[in-house]
Amino acid sequence: MRPLRALLLGIAAYGVFLLATAPAGLIPARLATATGGQVTLANATGSAWDGTARATIATYGAAIVLGEVSWRFLPSRLLAGRAAFAIEARSGALQAQAEVSRSPMAWQVRDLRANGDASTVAAIFPLAATWQPGGAIAIEAEHLTWDGERATGVANAQWRDASLALSEARPLGSWRAQAQAEGASTRITLSTTKGPLLLSGSGTLVIPGRLAFSGVARAEPGRERELEGLLNLLGPRRADGAHAIEVR
Repeated sequence: MRPLRALLLGIAAYGVFLLATAPAGLIPARLATATGGQVTLANATGSAWDGTARATIATYGAAIVLGEVSWRFLPSRLLAGRAAFAIEARSGALQAQAEVSRSPMAWQVRDLRANGDASTVAAIFPLAATWQPGGAIAIEAEHLTWDGERATGVANAQWRDASLALSEARPLGSWRAQAQAEGASTRITLSTTKGPLLLSGSGTLVIPGRLAFSGVARAEPGRERELEGLLNLLGPRRADGAHAIEVR
């Protein structure tokens, strides 16, 4: 082997070694810069390619604190021109996993799956603590992309056998929401699959976070008195007996 070639191979091998053993502590600053400060990590351990940390996501004026987040580099995705990591997150009874990658053009999230107990939402999102939510929640999305200005993809969320501290009705119902990203805005639809509290509506979420939503809430026949207090909180009563939900 020629000396120059041996030297180059040695340098390349040493570079790979440095990358593989880079401490996880290098990740927080780079992630904060890449996300404009919206995602921050603390207590990082392991390496830059296989590690764990606590994550905080700043969104819509609030901080969502996750429990343990772990990541594992997926080298095979480099063949498709993507630097990808398998991500797993856990906070109480809520678990999530997805493949997150970066290509030259955009961020991508594939095979997103999250499920757990709605009570965990109060720990992650403190504004929900007053409502003391209960029931099972599930979120899934096959493929989402974001290029810094425009998003594409569809995400579905379900809240089954829901309960809230503000109502004695148990369960209140099961609801389904779909978010379909269409460039700079996301179309949102809400529907009821079962239960005494009937919710429906649609709206748009304009990136980075301007929500406009119109919907209605009503009780199943015979359950109006039981749900009256909660319905009044959701919105004013209309002439047809339903309560209007408006977010602007």
